[in-house]
Amino acid sequence: MKFPIQKLHIILTTASLLWGLSSPALAQQIWSGTGKIVSGAGEGGTVGLKLEITDNNVQFLSGPSKNEPPFQLNNTTDINGTVETKAGTWQFFQTGKELGISLSQNNPYRIIRYRLFLKP
Repeated sequence: MKFPIQKLHIILTTASLLWGLSSPALAQQIWSGTGKIVSGAGEGGTVGLKLEITDNNVQFLSGPSKNEPPFQLNNTTDINGTVETKAGTWQFFQTGKELGISLSQNNPYRIIRYRLFLKP
């Protein structure tokens, strides 16, 4: 008996949807590293930063946004984009196992560039 293409498509779509619903949640990732104040108040100084990412939610574990609520990532495959928080504007750009972050602050004015790595 031959299956019409439409029925096969429905079966595969349903199976894919059920597999997606039953698959485990994304693993928790901890990123940490240091940053350098490249401009403004404290220029030349170094600072640390630690993030936790679980199910596309980013939570600052240290740094200027530590006590702020987590935010949702738009992209599930990598960490890229810009987020506004009380502490300033965060820009994320992941390249492989390295996470580059830039923080621009207005009060006090400064720019910090971080280099974070995924903790095992």
